[in-house]
Order: sequence, then C-alpha cells, then structure tokens
Amino acid sequence: MTDKFTFSSMGEAQMIEFALARNGYTHELVSALAAGDQLGSIREVLLGNAEIVPLKGLQSAPIEQPQLASFLMPIVVDADLNPNTPSGLYLADVGVAHRKMGKVELEKRADGKLYANGVEVVRYLSPSQKSGKAIRGIELYTELKSKKTLNACILDCLYANPQLIPEDWEQAGYTYFWGTRFRDAWGSLYVKSLYCAAGRWDWSCRWIGSNWHDECPAAILAS
Repeated sequence: MTDKFTFSSMGEAQMIEFALARNGYTHELVSALAAGDQLGSIREVLLGNAEIVPLKGLQSAPIEQPQLASFLMPIVVDADLNPNTPSGLYLADVGVAHRKMGKVELEKRADGKLYANGVEVVRYLSPSQKSGKAIRGIELYTELKSKKTLNACILDCLYANPQLIPEDWEQAGYTYFWGTRFRDAWGSLYVKSLYCAAGRWDWSCRWIGSNWHDECPAAILAS
C-alpha cells in the first residue's frame, strides 16, 4: 500500500473539487477527512463491506432508497470565467470567442434530461448534417449564431460531474460546445467536445474547418 495517489487527469482532480464543494466541505473538514484511515472507512462502504448508520433513529425501519435521478443535486457553474484551455490552443487573438452565460445551474432531472437554468439542453443538428450530409464548419458556425450554444465552461463542469450527463449521450457520438472557440498558433479555430469511450467520459477538440456530419451535434438550449 502506498501513501501517494496520483490523479489520472486534471478532470479527475476537478471532479473531487466539485464534489467537496457540493457537499459543503471546509478546509478543516478536508484535513480531517485526509487524516488516519477516514478514507479507508469510506472505501469499505463503497466496496459494500460496511455501511453508514445515522446516530439518530438506529432502531427505525430501513428507508427505501430513491432512484438516483431523483436526488442528484444541481451544480452552479460560473460560465463567465475562462474555461480550461487545451494545450497548444489559446483563448485570445483573432477569431476566438467565449459566450459568457453568467451563473448557470445544471440539473439532471427525473426524466433523465439535462437542464441549464431550467431550460432543457438538447443536441442540435443542422438540416445540412442529416441524412448522410455534411456541412462546412464556417457555414455551421454562421447557422449556430442564432442558437443559444453552450460554452466550454459547461463542458468542463459536465466532465468533472458525469452523473449529470444524460444517458442517451453515451452512444450518440460527440457533443460540441460552440459557445467557446479556441485558436492555435497558426490561426486555425477549434471547439471542444464531450464524448464517451469504453464507458468513460473524455473531451476532445475539432478543427472548425472540418466537415461536420450527423455525429457532431451542438449542445444548445431548447429555447
């Protein structure tokens, strides 16, 4: 057993940060959590070898566990901040854009769908992307100007909190967040995407100048 644990990615570390904040942890509580074998005890619970029993009501009847989707807590993300910028790309200079969205509450409701400030998030395809067709990125960008595209701050939050991602996104290819455009050193523009591979969520970038087909929907607000 080693005393050192290395996170596999920045997203994994951020996932822990979001979880601590969501559950009201202070720096003092984090220190207490890291002391001794506290995390070892929690590990035994997660492995099914132990259980947490409330101090009050020890003699009460077992409480039926609700469905997961019914008690997922909403998460508020500041979508005005700069998102995580991929290595080799920049959020400055000609052509870049970051659509500021203010404070956004992300919530996965009992219907399994994702909502942002109470509005359903949908995956949009241009008519020119359907039925085996493809559209040039600059044309799609022009079309999406009239849509409420989500920015990369929303992607970063979903990546760190995959429990919020609708299940039907898992088998639906990539979902692109056109509200933020990045630039490389040669002036090419990119957008970030969220996708699931082998049961694990990850993110990627795509050159806007590519052809965009039916596996490349954009995340937008339904209204």
